[in-house]
Amino acid sequence: MPAKILQVSDCHLARDPRADYRGQNADANLALLTDAVRRRAPDLLMLTGDLSEDGSAESYERIRDWAEQFDCPTAWIPGNHDERGVMAPIFDAAGFRSGPVIDAGGWQLVLLDSAWPNDPGGELDDQRLAPLDGLDADRPTGIFVHHQPVPVGAAWIDKVGMRKADGLWARVRRIENARFIAFGHVHQRFRRAHEGIACLACPSTAANSLPATPRFTPGETTPMARWFVLDQSKFHTGYLAA
Repeated sequence: MPAKILQVSDCHLARDPRADYRGQNADANLALLTDAVRRRAPDLLMLTGDLSEDGSAESYERIRDWAEQFDCPTAWIPGNHDERGVMAPIFDAAGFRSGPVIDAGGWQLVLLDSAWPNDPGGELDDQRLAPLDGLDADRPTGIFVHHQPVPVGAAWIDKVGMRKADGLWARVRRIENARFIAFGHVHQRFRRAHEGIACLACPSTAANSLPATPRFTPGETTPMARWFVLDQSKFHTGYLAA
């Protein structure tokens, strides 16, 4: 049976639910997405980082409460704005999964942690790439990570993308059934093939930029997520808007 995955990223909630994020209220925008997510009825909710703007427990508790209303498993990875030591106990207590490998509809979904303390950019060292070793060669594979492993054509965010991405691509080349790498961080729409692998951005629920601009340029005002349908060895994907 096909598996429905919903990727949600870059929520940027703060301790104060009234806080402003790039001229918008992040809590209100996340709430606007609720009905669309419920209609999508995901089998798995995938949270891919920068869930908080300030790393506060209150922001993660509100993300937890929002995710739990959909009555499906939730998985997560941190982003550069997140505080791993704060979010992990809250999410672990809720039964949220941090991988590193999750089975969904016959697929292997690999969660990679590219975030480092006090560093807006990302990097995957050998230890963090280790989940890509020893995968089942006969099963299709999707990879989720916060930072973009390819440039998206927007200077303001590409300068803090994934450093040393060649290490990731060297591993991916050895995965015969790798299908896609999905990421957040870039606050815009993006899809491009690199070495035969689909590179897929999940826009932000909080605020998004016009694509391929030298600086953050407010564009689409609607909160967005990315949906996947994993069907045997194929996948379908698109954007979910409020």
